[in-house]
Amino acid sequence: MFIWSAFAHLIALTSPGPDTAIVIRQVSIHGRLEGIKTSLGIGFGILIHCILAISGISLIILANDLYKFVISLVGGIYILYLGLTMYLSGDTQSSDNASPITSKNNSFYIGLITNIFNIKAFLFFVSLFSILIDSLIGIYLYLYPIYFSITSALWFIFLSYVLTNSKYKNFNIYKNKYILSIMSLILCFIGSYVLVTAVNEYF
Repeated sequence: MFIWSAFAHLIALTSPGPDTAIVIRQVSIHGRLEGIKTSLGIGFGILIHCILAISGISLIILANDLYKFVISLVGGIYILYLGLTMYLSGDTQSSDNASPITSKNNSFYIGLITNIFNIKAFLFFVSLFSILIDSLIGIYLYLYPIYFSITSALWFIFLSYVLTNSKYKNFNIYKNKYILSIMSLILCFIGSYVLVTAVNEYF
């Protein structure tokens, strides 16, 4: 059961979503180190999701339409905000013709908040642990959440490294303003999609 759950998690992890977009955002604006910090925040967010799923709190939240709507609303607005600030920072870099912005946000908390308010992550881990609940005996109660948390952080750390590893400017996302602009638009699209979906489902 552990192998199958790990495989399902890997597929979900490597599929595009808010977490991937936010790591690319931080890497694009601030570089590899901030991408790593964001990855650690996402990993910690995954740990919280696992704990909530095991304790049953996630089921209580998802069973309440208002709670689910509020989480989606906050998450969508936050992602949209990050996309807009990323786009504006790209304009600033182009007009100044300078190196990427040196002022840094708290990347760890950006990764954490983005992941915590990702309603799809809520649904994924509730579904996963509803299957695994009978296997959560003894050490496995701690093994599963820690495993999912660490592997998530490692994947996004690897992604941060790959995106900044190229010596050629056109392939190094940290120095490519066009990729930065595209990713800002993707973030804005994801945020808008989450908001529209949340409103349609609630009303």
